[in-house]
Amino acid sequence: MERIGSFFSSIWDTILTKHEEGIFNTICLGVLLGLPLLVFTTLLFICCHCCWSRLSKSRQQPEQNKRKKKKKRDEEDLWISAQPKLLQLEKRPSLPV
Repeated sequence: MERIGSFFSSIWDTILTKHEEGIFNTICLGVLLGLPLLVFTTLLFICCHCCWSRLSKSRQQPEQNKRKKKKKRDEEDLWISAQPKLLQLEKRPSLPV
């Protein structure tokens, strides 16, 4: 327990020493100590966002499947392109070499 206390005491002493040396050192220490907190917060936000979006997608999926099945039963899509793909490729301008 004493080793842990001495570790944090030495860190606090380093922080006070750097603060006394100038404002630039204080700002650098603040940024360096804030980065782990920023990374942790970002990871937490990303994980929560992924979990919530997965839950909402699983709830909406059965409704979407029902709509698609009804549309397929009611009418079939028999649309055929007027121009084959080969003719469409010929109309594209070539790249300069």
